[in-house]
Order: sequence, then C-alpha cells, then structure tokens
Amino acid sequence: MAFLKRFHWFELTLIFVVMSVHLYAAFSAPHNFSMRWFVRDDAYYYFKVAQNISEGRGSTFDGINPTNGYHPLWTLVCVPIFALARFDLILPLRVLLVVMAIFSVIASILLFRLLKKPVGEPLAMLAAAYWGLDMHIHATITQQGLETGLVALSVLLLLRLMQVLEQKETLDSKDYIKLALVALFVLFSRLDGIYLVLIAGVWIVFRRTPLRYLVPLDFVLVFGSIVTAYMQRAGLKLYMIVFDDSAIVMSAITFVFQAVIFYLIGLYEHPKTQSIRQIVTRTLLGITLTAIAAASVMLLLRALGLAQMPRAVPLLYWGIMFVLTLATRLILRTISLRSEEAPSHLSFWEGIKHQLARIPNWLHAGFLYYGILAGGLLTYMLINYLLFNTFMPVSGQIKRWWGTLPGNAYGGGAKTILDVYTLDPTHSQSWGLLTQPLYTWLQANAPDEATLNTWYWTALIALLALWTLLILTNRARSLPRFFQTGFIPLFLSAYIHGFLYAAMGYAASHEWYWTTQMVSLVLAGILALRSLIDRLPKQQAVKMTVWGLTGVLSILLAYNFSSTIIRRMPYHSPYEGQPYLDMLTILEGYTEEGATIGLTGGGSVGYFIRNRTIVNMDGLINSYAYFQALKAGQASRYLEEMGLDYVFANLYIITHSPPYDQQFQEEQFIPVPGAPKYGQKELLKFYPKKAE
Repeated sequence: MAFLKRFHWFELTLIFVVMSVHLYAAFSAPHNFSMRWFVRDDAYYYFKVAQNISEGRGSTFDGINPTNGYHPLWTLVCVPIFALARFDLILPLRVLLVVMAIFSVIASILLFRLLKKPVGEPLAMLAAAYWGLDMHIHATITQQGLETGLVALSVLLLLRLMQVLEQKETLDSKDYIKLALVALFVLFSRLDGIYLVLIAGVWIVFRRTPLRYLVPLDFVLVFGSIVTAYMQRAGLKLYMIVFDDSAIVMSAITFVFQAVIFYLIGLYEHPKTQSIRQIVTRTLLGITLTAIAAASVMLLLRALGLAQMPRAVPLLYWGIMFVLTLATRLILRTISLRSEEAPSHLSFWEGIKHQLARIPNWLHAGFLYYGILAGGLLTYMLINYLLFNTFMPVSGQIKRWWGTLPGNAYGGGAKTILDVYTLDPTHSQSWGLLTQPLYTWLQANAPDEATLNTWYWTALIALLALWTLLILTNRARSLPRFFQTGFIPLFLSAYIHGFLYAAMGYAASHEWYWTTQMVSLVLAGILALRSLIDRLPKQQAVKMTVWGLTGVLSILLAYNFSSTIIRRMPYHSPYEGQPYLDMLTILEGYTEEGATIGLTGGGSVGYFIRNRTIVNMDGLINSYAYFQALKAGQASRYLEEMGLDYVFANLYIITHSPPYDQQFQEEQFIPVPGAPKYGQKELLKFYPKKAE
C-alpha cells in the first residue's frame, strides 16, 4: 500500500488502462503477432539475433555471419525474452508485447511528472494520456517491437532528471555522474541519441549562463550555414555524391573555432548586457576570424587530398552566419525577461581574462559528464572492433553507402533542398507527427493539386506564427517553462538529428527514427496550450472547463485505444493451423531442409522458418566482411563461398538495380520449377558466377 501512495491517482489509472489492454492482447490468437502486431521486418532482426545469442550461437542473424547491425541496449533486453523461443516462437512475442507496454506506461508517467509543475495537472494528464493512448504514437513507438519504446523512456528520464537537478543551486560530482549514466542509457538505446546527450551536456555544464542555449543554437546554425554554402555552390545532386562528407568536416571545424572565438570576445554573454553596437561589432569580428581560421584548415586538408571545398564556401558562410548570429542575438535581446541593460565596461583584454577565469569549474563538470560518456562510447566501439572488425554498427554504414549510389536504392538520400532541412512535405519524415496529418488533411480539402503546397505552407506558417504569438505574448510565464521542461536542448537536438541524417546522404530512414521529434512536438503543443489558458480569465468556471475537457479527451483516447487493440487482437483466428507467414509455404515447400536462402530483408522469415537458414543480402544484419564485399562488387563470390542455395527476391531488383547490378549476373538465377510467385518475388536457384 505504501508503494501505491508514491503514484498519483492519474498514474495508477493510466497503468491500469495501458496494462490491462496489453495483457488482453498478449493472450490473443498466435497469428495476431506476426500479422497484426509485430509486422516490421526490422524488429525480427533483433528477435533472431537475440534468439541466437541466447542459444549460444553468438551475435548472428543467420548463424553463419557475425553481425552488429543493431542498437545494443534493445538487443540486451531481447536476449532473455527470446531465450523462450526454444519452447515456442510466439511465447517471446507475447512477453515482449507486455514489456513494451511497461516501457510505454513508464514513459507516459515520466512525461506527466515532467509537465505537472510547469503546466499544471490537467494539461500534464492530457499530454501523458496522449503519449500513452494515441494510436499513431503507439503504432510508432510501442507496437513495432523496435528500440523506440526504450528510446522514449530514456529521453523522458533524462529530461525529468535534468528538471529535478535544475532546482538545485549547485550540482556536485554525484549529480554529474548520475546525469552521465542516464545519458549513456539514451545513447545505447539508440546511437543517434548522441545529438541529445551532447547538447544536454552543454545545457548541464553551463547551467545558469547564456552559454547553455547559445552554444547549441550556434551548433545548429553553423552546420546549417556550411551545408547551405556547399549546396549553393554544388547543387543538391553533386553535393550528395561528392561534398557531403567535406561539408560535415568543415562544419565541425568551423563550430570549434567559432565557439572559442565567440566565447573570448564576449558573444556568449547575455545579449541584454551588451549594446546593439557591441553585438554588431563582436559578431563581425567573430565571424571574420572564424571564417579565416576554418578556411585555412580546409585549404590544408584539400591540399592533402582529405577534403573538398569550393572556394566561395567560406565567403558564403561569412554572410549567412553573420546575418543569423546577429538576428539571434538581437531577437534574444528583445524577448529576454532580464530588466537590466548594462553594457560591459571591461576592456577587450580584461573581458578575455574574465572569460578565462570561469573555465576551471566548467572543465570539472565537463570532465565528469563527457568523460563518462566518452568512456562508455569508446568501450562500446572497442568491443565492436574486437568482435566484428568495425567500430560502429554495419547497418548505419551501409545506409550511408546506399545514399551515395545512383538512383533511389532503398529510398536514396535527400530528394530536395527542403528535404535536407527536414521541411519537405512529401519526403521529410522527422516532424511527421505534425506535418503528415496536416498534409493529409489538406490533400482532402485543398481546391486542387496545383495549390496543395501553397495551402500547406500557408497552414504550417500560420500554425507556427500562432504558436510563437502564444508563447511571446505571455513570455514571463512561457519562457521559464522552456527551461523547466528541457524543451530547448531537446528541440535543438531533434532538429540537428534530422538535418544531419539528410545532410550526410543517409538512405532508408524510417518513421521510428524520430522519437525526440515526437516528444518535442508534444511538449511544444502542451506549452502553447498552457499559454493560451493563461490568457483566459482566472475564474473557477475556466478551471473546471479545463479539467472537464481534459477528462473527456482522455476518456476518448482510452476508449479508442482499447477498442482498436481489442478488435485487432481477437482470440480466434481464421489462420489457425497455417504458417505464421504466407511465404513460408513456398520457402518450406520448394526447398530442402538445411537449405540456405538469401533475401533482401528476411527478418520475419528468418525468425519463423523451420530447418532452413535465411541470409540477409542487403547487409543490414550481415557481417562487416559482407559489406566490404558488396562495396567491392564481390557479394556473389562471398555468398558462393558461404554456400548459398536459393534466393527469394524480385529478379529485376537483384540483377538491374544498385547495388545488386554490380554483384550478380542474370544467368545465376534459375526459377525453381512449380514454385509460385509471392507478389513480385520468386524462388530462384542460385548458381556460381561465371568467369568473365
């Protein structure tokens, strides 16, 4: 009983609703799990690897090739669960469904506690109910069986811990260690969490100073400016093929120079303590020195053949970054809540001495936080190298390689300039929780297709303008909530996360990558709603109305959530007695036991198939050696030596589209007599490549 008292009544209600519905689903008919719940092939990559680890075969999907093509923490969670697969293939899926529900409800409770004080209980309840019960979020975060549920939990745990420690006047070593350990939880839940943990570190180390938000803001602006400069000179297509790596290298170099120079000349002091003339002068000096220093290093790297840089890029950076730096400082100066306006009377050299005097304390905090973070990451990389001969997951390396291939192999890289900035309504996914419903609604209601984009941008700009108006017209209350909830580091890291995926030519990104963006949008929406309510009269009737609407909306969410899942997961299935996947009838019926079958994908087949071996041919869950063979055009020889017997694929795809057109000859594949096609795929006997 004492344990239950630690929970708010809303939290207990949410636990009951979420867990009871998921427990109902967990005991439903077996075929529901493969056909209605865990339908993403990528999830089964984890499941099969975890099963193999638990049975002593090592970190391998096919039992032949060692692989590290996964995020580590989710695999560790799956290993004990999929040890149950030796008894029954559906049993671990039932257990996993419940585990994912636990992650979901914990994340919702953390969101409630994060928001309860800044926005009040009713809106905190609404946000938590939305996160835990909305079917779109559930389908993306919880249902797919991927690492996203763990990611959401870790991100919200970090935000909540940051909020709790924000209330302390000073932090001790234990606080920084605790924060670093939770940051490692975020990082190993999904490795692209690196953006959040790096920016959160700046937020933590430089607490109580403008550096905490100015440095991350400049980080985003520098990378955006340099990439823009490269694309302006090269165009999108040439940028993706030739210049993307160089642009990222120059962005990193430029940011380091700029951060040091800006700090020394006082551009990281609060803009309210500087005159407009000082801001303009310091910005001009800082950007000029940075452009010269960064350009010098890049010219050296270009001379050594290590990087490429069109000559106009430093000049373009200078112009773009000067405007952006000046604009951000002047805007912050205007909206700041500080009342004093006291330009510094220190001389230039006195100002530098003043800046240097504060560094030792920051070094102590940074050493603890980033030292633990670096130690964990380096240990992970070393283990990867020792076991798999590569420092990082092979899946991420392959997707970057795909982005360099001609055509649209596996989706290709960014499709448009707007897509690079995560703003393309038809291609960009990272802000899809907002943009996709808006675009879909406008598709159904816009007068015609020709004006759809105009309507979309008008609606999106109007929404952003309304959000900004609500925040700024009551900024005395609204802006502190940004600090109390960690919204600033979360949003900036979410944006740079999506931007860098596109700017680096990363291919085949998916909707489940964007957890931090989804959390950011939920926080942004609830903070704006709180600002709107702040404008209403402070009367009991208004409070009761807010409570009433929160209750009604939460009940509607709970009803839709429960009824949808109950309908989806019936206890009687018409597929009883049939294979868990349709294609298994072909693969098991037309191949001999012990056969090795290649698929481009193959996660779910690899998990459910009996007495046969499934080899992943796209390389995502294959070995680093296979990836090198793919790049060298030697995948056929690799698979021949491995003993591949069959391929189940679209013949045209594996013989005429990159990267497979460089690997195989069409005569290597002979259709198996009598085997029916499955969609556009067919079962093909695989033969060695003829000598050329």
